Amino acid sequence: MRTAVVRAGMSALLTISLLAIAVRAPASSLDGFAGTWVRAERERDDAARDAMIVRATEPMSFAFRGFARSVMRKRMVPVDTYVVEQGANAALIRNDKGVVFPLDGRAHVTGRESEVTSRVADGGLIEQSWKEGSGSHGTTTWRLAGDGRLVISQRVFDPHFETPLEYSTTYQRLVQ
Repeated sequence: MRTAVVRAGMSALLTISLLAIAVRAPASSLDGFAGTWVRAERERDDAARDAMIVRATEPMSFAFRGFARSVMRKRMVPVDTYVVEQGANAALIRNDKGVVFPLDGRAHVTGRESEVTSRVADGGLIEQSWKEGSGSHGTTTWRLAGDGRLVISQRVFDPHFETPLEYSTTYQRLVQ
């Protein structure tokens, strides 16, 4: 009987340990991302993004090209600060504009005609997919670079362009 009690106790302990690991897994996958991130390499990233805008609009008619570039330059401005943290119900991303993205894998409405789905993905990435209106959609991939910086890469699909628009923004951890 004593052996049965010991086995039952060990089985219960193993089950509790496995549950604790499973519950902690999502939070631990945030460890590298958790914290406050501010833009780094601003001039380099802005110049690369602007060059992408010029290349993407080059095939357009001269009359429309300047307008399109102006609109893109206003709409594709990266956020200055992100905070990645564990919320009450899920991990989340909050930007300096007050927008919150739960990392729960569900679509969340962020505007009249826009929604974003955010999740922690395999391979140590955060992935976001988004759509706006009836045509534009894209993906945003968050990855930690070897130097400890955060690189947020955008891939935008829009019916006005033949190929996807791609650009990245680099962030560094704010040490407080």
